[in-house]
Amino acid sequence: MPEPAPVLAYRPRPGRPARMMPWAAVQRGIDALAAQLRDAGAEPDAVIGIASGGWIVAQCLADHFPGVPVLVAHARPGGGGLRTELASGQDGLLCPAGLRPGAAVVLADEVIDSGRTIAAFAAMLRRDCQLTVMTACLAASTAASPAPDFAADRMDDLPELVLPWRVQRDFPQTIACLLRACPLNTSQIDERLRELGHDIHPHVLDRRLAALAAAGLVTAGPGGAWDLPGPPS
Repeated sequence: MPEPAPVLAYRPRPGRPARMMPWAAVQRGIDALAAQLRDAGAEPDAVIGIASGGWIVAQCLADHFPGVPVLVAHARPGGGGLRTELASGQDGLLCPAGLRPGAAVVLADEVIDSGRTIAAFAAMLRRDCQLTVMTACLAASTAASPAPDFAADRMDDLPELVLPWRVQRDFPQTIACLLRACPLNTSQIDERLRELGHDIHPHVLDRRLAALAAAGLVTAGPGGAWDLPGPPS
């Protein structure tokens, strides 16, 4: 039976604190995953990333296994549920790809919280592609069920991790991380972002901060300093 679409949907937990994960921490996590795989004697025939962020993790992890193909797994509706398909990137195109039945693969994602999404993709790859699947991620909740086979970090209280490639997409969490210590004006926010390797055009930064202010997610204080709103009185 194909998996229902809601199984794959990630739902953030309201009020959960956010934490930024810079590129250096991502690379340490990738190195740790590769070491765990080697220590376990696991030499994959392919590394597969779950679309879309998992594909970034998969490409970084595959650098440790030269010659191993990197594929992306994405799901399509059909037959009353979802089925997974594999593709490879060639000259900017996603081309259908396949692996021999029984091939051992590492299925990678960014963060595993409940474990539902990666478990659903692993089940579909076993069913639809007859693959032997190991699961891996950069960070996992210790409450994930099933737990990933490999994780660079396992946390009892998993925060909303803002990964380098999601700084713009997760902009409210990005700003919450930066303002948690103290109020900052726009120039100081820009400076902090540049220190982390992110160059956001000033016009874009101004518009996004104004949108957060309009939504009540940040407040403008004296001297143009942005701050997080206080608890309701």
